[in-house]
Amino acid sequence: MKKCNITLWIGGFMLAFLVFVMFFGPDLPFVDKGLQEVKHRWSEQKKLLLPPYEPSSINPLGSDRNGVDNLSKLIVGTKETILIVFSVAFLRYLIAIPLGLLARKKKGVAHFIVNSLNQLFSFMPSVFSAILLLSIPFIQYANNRLIWVIFFLAIIETGRVAHLVQEQTNKITREPFFEAGVGLGLSSWRLSKSYYFPALLPEIVVNFCLDLGKVMLLIGQLGVLSIFLTHDWVEVDYYTMKFLSTSLNWVSLLAEHRAEIYVSKFSFIFYPALAVAFSILTFNILGEGLRRHFNRRMNVYL
Repeated sequence: MKKCNITLWIGGFMLAFLVFVMFFGPDLPFVDKGLQEVKHRWSEQKKLLLPPYEPSSINPLGSDRNGVDNLSKLIVGTKETILIVFSVAFLRYLIAIPLGLLARKKKGVAHFIVNSLNQLFSFMPSVFSAILLLSIPFIQYANNRLIWVIFFLAIIETGRVAHLVQEQTNKITREPFFEAGVGLGLSSWRLSKSYYFPALLPEIVVNFCLDLGKVMLLIGQLGVLSIFLTHDWVEVDYYTMKFLSTSLNWVSLLAEHRAEIYVSKFSFIFYPALAVAFSILTFNILGEGLRRHFNRRMNVYL
């Protein structure tokens, strides 16, 4: 009797929930899509209330210092956050897969690049590498900072992914069926299409989902360290300059409210952190479910 892959179902439902919030969340009736600032409000007892407002039926998660609903900020920022995470992971694999294929013989320029990237960024945790790269002055003040952020966050783990592809393809080249294809004179494209891609696809799909969770964890750590993915250098007071966030992604929410945890406003940072944790769990559970699905199919074929 075929067993149900509960892990895959749970991961699929969690992903469906994220996708729903991404595309339809801002249009829900209880969400303030315009993120209007409410500078004051009168209570039922006719008392003047000033922001930040406590959780209530109007603001289920409370509001920020400007009176903007926290729940609305969280939901509106979901789409941008997930798209950034997906962009980083997609670019990483877009670079790593061809690089790993070119380095399959473990020699040449491609092999040198794979080894160099893999070793360079394996000496320290990814978050330290990200801080170092994103703190470069040119990146700090670049008008298109987000593009550079996505590129550098992708490069950090490109060597690891390319090394994985290299090892898998090198193993395939020693299989009898591959040697038979070479003996038949198949072109490199035919060999890739018929042997490499089918063998690599399950592993790539699983690792891509797991990498989405890794990227989300990485940018969440950047948020806790008050590093914005997008910001502007503006004057906040006379002769006082400061980096201010220009977006509403979850990283910015974490960075903006991190200091408020020390003034008994724990909920300000708890909810963005909870959203990040939920996303990490979603991608990891989905990846594990896909792994079990592909392993089960392999066992059937064997």
